[in-house]
Amino acid sequence: MKKLMMMVSLAATVAVGAGVAFAQDADTQERVPPTTQEVVNDGGVEAVRQAEEAAPAEPPKKIKNAEDEVTMWVKGKKWRKGWDAKKKRFVCVEMAQFDCDDPAKTQNVMVQRDMAVKRAVLQAKMKIIETVKTVIDATDYMEMAGGNPAVATEEEKKVAAKHVQELKQYSTSKFMAEMPLFGATCVRQSESWNKGKYQVAIALVWSPALERSARAIITGSKVICKPKENGKSIEDWLEAVNPAFMSGPIQFVDADGTRWFLGISAGAADEDLDALTMKINRRIADLSAKQMLAFSLWGDVKAAETMKQELATKTVDGKSTTEIAQWMESKVSQSIKGLPLRGMSQLLSEEVDHPVTGGRIYVSIYGINQNAAEDMLKVEAVNFATRAELERAKTVERGRAAANKAHVENAKNDPNDFNKGYNAQSGAIQKEVQSRKGKQQFQQKESAKKRAKQSQAGVFNSGAGADDDDL
Repeated sequence: MKKLMMMVSLAATVAVGAGVAFAQDADTQERVPPTTQEVVNDGGVEAVRQAEEAAPAEPPKKIKNAEDEVTMWVKGKKWRKGWDAKKKRFVCVEMAQFDCDDPAKTQNVMVQRDMAVKRAVLQAKMKIIETVKTVIDATDYMEMAGGNPAVATEEEKKVAAKHVQELKQYSTSKFMAEMPLFGATCVRQSESWNKGKYQVAIALVWSPALERSARAIITGSKVICKPKENGKSIEDWLEAVNPAFMSGPIQFVDADGTRWFLGISAGAADEDLDALTMKINRRIADLSAKQMLAFSLWGDVKAAETMKQELATKTVDGKSTTEIAQWMESKVSQSIKGLPLRGMSQLLSEEVDHPVTGGRIYVSIYGINQNAAEDMLKVEAVNFATRAELERAKTVERGRAAANKAHVENAKNDPNDFNKGYNAQSGAIQKEVQSRKGKQQFQQKESAKKRAKQSQAGVFNSGAGADDDDL
């Protein structure tokens, strides 16, 4: 099988600076206080700028893998790994890898690549917070039993040689670190596949200036970096880079000194995938890019690592055997809860060819900067002001509806209208009752007269029935 090796250099991150202008009333504009800009510059900003200038190049043949490429790149910049007191910055190189017989045939290789990048970032952040403060629990223990035949009599030597001499030793340690970290960013990334190992490596940088830039986006303050001559716009920079090489959190400082925080992720987009799988891969890549962007701004990082080593040596009749056991556990996490982000938007969504796997991938890049965050505050204010007006209009409509209902209810229960109807109907009923009563009395009188006439004429009946007039 052909051996593939691919190196990727990432110099910065991408973000959308969709500038938004808002027309406001003159009195509203007067009430808006002027924004004070803070210009920041330190070793971290310098590292990001140097990384921007580094163009991807074919690695020398002596480079073994992605980690070797990133390490040599950092050395070439003469950057000090760890904390540099002169430059006031952290530089960490980390790698993560997974077994992969053939990237072109391995299922979900892009998912494993994405997760490997996240592991490398986590491990690099762990190094930073451990440097700031580490709490350590540690124990070394040794236990020995047996004699020394060299200083014994001949008889004692014979007896001692039949006994067991033992050496037991163990060493345990636990390292714990925890702190929030703002503004850490990748300035170099590389990928390689060699001898069944797919490897990603990163160089992560943090400095006080990077922290202040991240803080500005979260708090809404205005911070810019020192503008650079011949700097590029974010659009020109995106045109110049190959998104197939990019993954993770990076940054970019444009010609105006505006810092862009970017999150980049990718998913498989091969033509033989069904439509639903393609859609899911795209959405997961979008969400992962957003997550990486958020973690480049802030994350509560926690790390706990435990190590244990054991050694046991036994000597029986002058022959020794040694058993060794070792074990470790590492738990590293970063988390965000309730972080409000304004101005985050998608800067790039493209399908490109991935040089390592040879397959088609979908790349998603989300970005944010201080200007976009500030603009979105205005967008939020404008829309909520309109919503308030809408609620007032809805209140007026509720008043109109209540008036309509009240008039209808009042019309239903007007006592004058009720009495008018009652009296009219009562009079009509009374009149009808009197009319029927008078008619009945008249009929009874006429019937009595008729019976009297019949009696005088000698006509008699049983009286069991009624005459026609009674019916």
